[in-house]
Amino acid sequence: MDRTGSSRSARVLVLAEGAIPSAELGVHAVFAALAAAGDCELRTGSSKAPRRDDLAWADALVLVRGAAPAERRLLVEARRLGRRVATYMDDDLENVPAAARSGVFYASPVVKSNVAFVVGSADDVLVCSERLGAVLAARHGRDTVLMLQPRPPGGLEAAPPPARNGEPVRVGFLGSVDHGPFFDDLLAEPLRRIRAAHGPRVDFVFAGARPAIAREIGAEHHEFVLGLATWRARARSLGVQIGLAPLPDTPFHRCKYWNKFLEYASLGIAGIYSSVPPNADVVVDRSTGLLVPNRPDAWLAALDELIANAALRARLAAAAWSDGEDRFSEAVLLPGWRRSLAPLLAHRAPEVRRDDVQLLAGSLRFVRDRLAVYGPLGLADRAVGRLTGRLRPS
Repeated sequence: MDRTGSSRSARVLVLAEGAIPSAELGVHAVFAALAAAGDCELRTGSSKAPRRDDLAWADALVLVRGAAPAERRLLVEARRLGRRVATYMDDDLENVPAAARSGVFYASPVVKSNVAFVVGSADDVLVCSERLGAVLAARHGRDTVLMLQPRPPGGLEAAPPPARNGEPVRVGFLGSVDHGPFFDDLLAEPLRRIRAAHGPRVDFVFAGARPAIAREIGAEHHEFVLGLATWRARARSLGVQIGLAPLPDTPFHRCKYWNKFLEYASLGIAGIYSSVPPNADVVVDRSTGLLVPNRPDAWLAALDELIANAALRARLAAAAWSDGEDRFSEAVLLPGWRRSLAPLLAHRAPEVRRDDVQLLAGSLRFVRDRLAVYGPLGLADRAVGRLTGRLRPS
């Protein structure tokens, strides 16, 4: 017997368009931990190429960022078959900035309609941010379910060792290319002055984004790589001691999760964070990181202090790592996941055959869906961008 009293555990199918952090960290990790504890069985796959066998097997379907035409069809079909359907949202997808690489996709009237339909029709709307949950509840008139994201795997197994004076200090930024313009606006002048003042005593390293200032100061750069395990292994190998986490203060960004804190904390990195939500919701200033106003002079002062003070770097890094383990490890979050997901885990769907499942999928269907989203010219531009590397994964 499982925890719900049924003779078997709930069967959960998680579908996302690709191997994105929203899927791997926000959903796969949660249900994998529940599966390891005997609360469910788990299968994962792509919403671009869903399998009839999987949907026939599942009691519950979780759509990660349900927004594409295929995901709307999956929701409708799963509900027809008596499956419980949840969607997981870790961003306000109806308010994505136009300048973001995904901005064109989410600005499409087709996608906007799909997001509203999925959020309004799913049995469960799962969010990792209470602020995002409140926004979606006000906009769509429905409750949301808080499902906190755990700290990423592949970090340090113990608190980081004390920092030592006299070694070059590694200052780094790990983040997507979308952060580049704001990074330059806020940090270009502070980094120029740090480079001029400290010279070879400071190394700069960027992974993912490469803003203009990174080129100007000769910073080490590493491309973004797909796959969470590969990305984390690369991030850990870089030896960053001071992590930069600038963030604009906008309604969209306030609804985000504190991913950067969990990433830096799990790697034993002392972070400097913009003193705006969600950073200010989780970081304790001068205890688990430095919270700094979005002013170049404030960031310069914070950088100067951390570069000069190895003891402070060590204290912040150790406290952040401990905080991540104490509050955001899978073992700590597991009881809360069980409570918040109890209705989903209790659901048992009617038995159906593979042939009962009706799906429109395949390569041609995907192209037709994208044509509806982007239009002919937009789709052609995306195709050229992929071929030339202009739209490589970020």
